[in-house]
Formats: sequence, structure tokens, C-alpha cells
Amino acid sequence: MLTLGSVFRYPGGSRLDHASAGYSFSHNFLSDLGMTVAYSGQPNPLGALLFTLSMSIVAVGLGGTLLGFVRLCSETPHARRLSRAAAAAGAIVCVGFLGVALTPENRGLELHIKFTMLAFRVFPLVPLLLALASRYSTSLPRRVSVAWTVLAAVLAAYVVVIGWGPGTETPEGLTLQISAQKIVAMTAVLIFVYLSVEADRVAAAFNGTGPQPIPTKNQAPQLRSEPE
Repeated sequence: MLTLGSVFRYPGGSRLDHASAGYSFSHNFLSDLGMTVAYSGQPNPLGALLFTLSMSIVAVGLGGTLLGFVRLCSETPHARRLSRAAAAAGAIVCVGFLGVALTPENRGLELHIKFTMLAFRVFPLVPLLLALASRYSTSLPRRVSVAWTVLAAVLAAYVVVIGWGPGTETPEGLTLQISAQKIVAMTAVLIFVYLSVEADRVAAAFNGTGPQPIPTKNQAPQLRSEPE
């Protein structure tokens, strides 16, 4: 909602067309919303504030979510090592996204790009490590590992696009890069929502000491007895 608010507040302009009006989903990066002065030359203080709050919430929320996934994937020593490595990589990603939020393009473009590249280059490691860790879990269904693997593949493909894909100096290259960014952002959000639903389902079956195995088709789930 904060991001949508910043979209409506964006005055206009893009990297290749400073005279365009409003925000263009095919010609403006998400980070353009954080500019305190838009490409059109008009001030954008409220829109930039909304975007900064949005990105900060995403970064903090991502960190908290990853801690929950790490706990669910720490049933065995091997899985615990993998999930803790994912947590370390996730911390770097969160710092990168916070850096993106706090460095508007119009004030520190070089630093903004460095934070962006740091976050996205490390990001694929997080779902990859959690995919491996979840395979050792007795409580998480196999589809969770598949979802982590899909997210890792999508993020890795985006790293290739931003690193070796067409540049933003041409209209075609700019549109491709912007479209790829939005596709990856929406895919990541949807997969995280799905994984959070799965995690909540498993967490609801906890008995207080750790995750329980998923019952098979012919095996009734164990219910926790109430204290006398």
C-alpha cells in the first residue's frame, strides 16, 4: 500500500524521457519512486518517504520471516548449518535493501546501485540454502523445497539479466530491465506468501519442543494433550 501510494505521488519522468507524466510501469524502476526529486525535475518528498518506509518494512519483514524459516529447518545438525548460512546471507540481503531504501537515486546513484547489486547477487543463496536445508526436514513437505528452488532459479536468472543483459541506455534495454525487475519482485512476493502459509501450517502442529513430522495418508496426526 505504501508503494502504491508512492506510485500515485510520483510526479513523472524516466531515465530516457524526463518529460513523461506520472509513473510508468514499463519505463520506471521501483527505485525511481524513492527519488526526492523526480526525473522531471519536480520535488517528490512524500512519494520518496512512502517508498523508503515500504522498502524498510520489506527488509525488516524479510529478516523476521527468514528467522522463522531457519527455526523450522533446524531439526538436524546438517540442516541447521545450512539454515544458519541462509540466515547470514539473508542478513546481507536485508542490509542491501535497507541501503537501497536510504540512498535515493538522485542523491547517491553510485551507492544506490552498489546496494542493489549486493542485495540481488547474494539473494539467490538464501532460497538455495533453505531448499537444501528443507530436504533434511521431517516436518516440511517436499513442495516447500521445490518452492525454494524455484525462487533461487528466478533470482539467479535476474542476476544474469542485470549483470549481462541489455543496458538501460536504449528504450528496449530499459523496458526489459524494468519488466524483469517487476516480474522478479512479484514472483518473490508470491512465493514468500505461499511459503509463509506452509510454515504457519507446520508451526500450528508444534508440540513445544520442535516441528513434528507431516503425517502420512494412513497415519493420524498426534494431538497434544492438555495439562491436568
